[in-house]
Amino acid sequence: MSDDLVKYLKSLRLFRHAPDNVLAQIARQTETRRFVKDDVMIREGDPSDSLFIIRTGWVKVVTTGYHGQEILLNQIGPGEVLGEMSLIDQQPRSGTVIVLTPVSAIEVKYNVVMDVLDQHPQLVQSFLRDMSERMRFANAYIGEAIDWCQHIADGDYDFVVQQVEQSQSTIIGSSQSHQARANAFLSVFFKMVDSVRRREEALKQQIQQLTIQIDEVKRQQAVQDITDTEFFEQLQSTAKELRERRQNQLKNKPTDSQPPSDS
Repeated sequence: MSDDLVKYLKSLRLFRHAPDNVLAQIARQTETRRFVKDDVMIREGDPSDSLFIIRTGWVKVVTTGYHGQEILLNQIGPGEVLGEMSLIDQQPRSGTVIVLTPVSAIEVKYNVVMDVLDQHPQLVQSFLRDMSERMRFANAYIGEAIDWCQHIADGDYDFVVQQVEQSQSTIIGSSQSHQARANAFLSVFFKMVDSVRRREEALKQQIQQLTIQIDEVKRQQAVQDITDTEFFEQLQSTAKELRERRQNQLKNKPTDSQPPSDS
């Protein structure tokens, strides 16, 4: 088993240039862990004391949004490493790792890794290269997220909906470009955009109806303000007098059948 594990470690980009005796040293101090779908491998905020090398299977790295929704940050598959950032800063886990498919992973304690790096500083370059690649993806993710949010802020929901519809895959392989992977991960979160658009349209209709009601109230108030004035009362009184005078004139006007009076 040790020889098989050494051979596997040698195939990884992270340990490609490591001597066999170094890999054997690591192999002797590792533990193989197995997980089933939906298991939580790592929980955000937990103390960090080891890294994981995914041998088979896939996991997703998530965090929790403001409203408790799951935000997909990354997916990690065979040959990739989890938890190497905390090896440097010794901070708690920055994300939760959930198993997507059955996983076999190699767990290596940080003290083992540090001992190897102290003895063979040339391996530090491999770790830095791996972290740099992860940072490049993080930059692409942030850039795409800003772009998507700008479209939403401008009311261009169709752009985001189209991007979401183009990404239907559950597993997003690392062979894709950083931008393509970022878009795929963002689509999982931004599926809520359609409901946001529907709520916005409903809100616009409510505002339009409210505006009509407010305009009607203003109209009624304006009419009342006019009718309550002394000037309007005088106009009404004058109009009444004119109507009465007109009626009296019509009543007293002689008809054609009446003979003219002698005078």
